[in-house]
Amino acid sequence: MGGVKWKHFLIRDLFPILVPGKSKGLNHIEKVENGISYLGATNQNNGVLCFVVADKDLMQKGNCIAFIRNGEGSMGYSVYKAEDFIATSDMTLGYNEHLNKYIGTFITTVADRIRGKYNFGYKRSATRLAKEVLTLPADENGNPDWEYMDSYMRNIENEHILNYFRTLGLSI
Repeated sequence: MGGVKWKHFLIRDLFPILVPGKSKGLNHIEKVENGISYLGATNQNNGVLCFVVADKDLMQKGNCIAFIRNGEGSMGYSVYKAEDFIATSDMTLGYNEHLNKYIGTFITTVADRIRGKYNFGYKRSATRLAKEVLTLPADENGNPDWEYMDSYMRNIENEHILNYFRTLGLSI
């Protein structure tokens, strides 16, 4: 990572659209095996608590980062979601036109490093979330270096794939 310039960015500046999850809880939704992802306050299974019947009034667009704002043990975590889903109101969803799975994974990895400041008595409110500071690579104009984040994560993915094939005794 030599030669990369790093800069502090506020969540509210990185994500021009921050919206709360719409669901008030699982009591109002039917669970099904082959439904749509229901996101909640968990740092397991990429935020998916279960699968539910798709309700167009509760659906939220994918290609975003879901920031967990409540839930002891999970508060402060974030997950990248590519697909559409339903989310509990304990989450705030951040949208940015530059997001893809690589940039989303890079940002969630950085965002999760500051989760320790939150606890039951100091929750990650929507206001606190908007003011969170993430240190990210910056381009020559001082903007987030989206291209670097994308390339960095693609390289990591490719290394994992190559290592997997090597363990199988295959070469690419």
